[in-house]
Amino acid sequence: MSNKGKYKQYKFENDLDRGNDHDPDFDLDEYIHQQSIDNPTSTGMQAPVDEETSQFKNAILMFLVFAAAFLWANDWSPTQAWGSIFGSEESATEVTSTAPSFTIPAIPDIPEVPALPRIGNESGYVNFLIEINEAGLSDVYSSPALQAFYQSDVPISYLSELVEAGYQEFSYPEIIAFYNAEIPLEYLNTLNEYGFLSEFSYPEVIAYYNADVSIEYLTTLSESGFLPEFSYPEVIAYYNNVTIEYLRTLDEAGYLADLSYPAVIAFSNNNITIEFLNQLRDNNLLENMSYPEVVSAFNTDN
Repeated sequence: MSNKGKYKQYKFENDLDRGNDHDPDFDLDEYIHQQSIDNPTSTGMQAPVDEETSQFKNAILMFLVFAAAFLWANDWSPTQAWGSIFGSEESATEVTSTAPSFTIPAIPDIPEVPALPRIGNESGYVNFLIEINEAGLSDVYSSPALQAFYQSDVPISYLSELVEAGYQEFSYPEIIAFYNAEIPLEYLNTLNEYGFLSEFSYPEVIAYYNADVSIEYLTTLSESGFLPEFSYPEVIAYYNNVTIEYLRTLDEAGYLADLSYPAVIAFSNNNITIEFLNQLRDNNLLENMSYPEVVSAFNTDN
């Protein structure tokens, strides 16, 4: 209760100048003004400065965090980070230089299938049929065959020659192929005379004629038993490079059936002997060697 009475007697003027005598002329407003001049660093003036400094520090910290995250996303590469924002000519150049280059092959033109002539609507085809009838060929060839002959410009005279030579059994693709390849009727007659015409397909006939393979060579191959075993590319290759005698030598030694025709030609051109092949075979070397290795080994020893 005594303390309560004590604080009740408290006066502000006593705290301003405790211990001094009371001045009746004391001016409170002047005293407050003087105190503000003498203490410029009071807490009332410092608060705004501290708040502004704190905001600036926070802004710097946020910028550093954002920069670190952006560099991390770009593998810590400042150049890559710069390019991701503003673009990079160097990056574009690298993409262009590493792009695979290839050439697209030209697609060959596919010939159009000629439309079948409309009988009765084209005077040309009607005239062709009239000439076929006059030549006595209307009963020899079917309507699709006659249409194909007309479209392929096979003359009626060529058809008449084939029929007169006894080749009316040819299919119309064969006749068109022989005509386009300009196979003479005499060549067909020679093949027929030696019994080859019925054995060869029309691509074989055309290939032998174009390669100028002689009838004598074909006959010798046939008599030796090689002709049925060889494809026509093999026959043509052997005709220009390998003698019948060398083929017989390889066959008698048991090598011909196991050799490709490029190997046979290589052995023939390099005069590979049967004795050398036997030596390689007996020493278990031949089966593991390619024909270029055989030729190289032979030329090394000779």
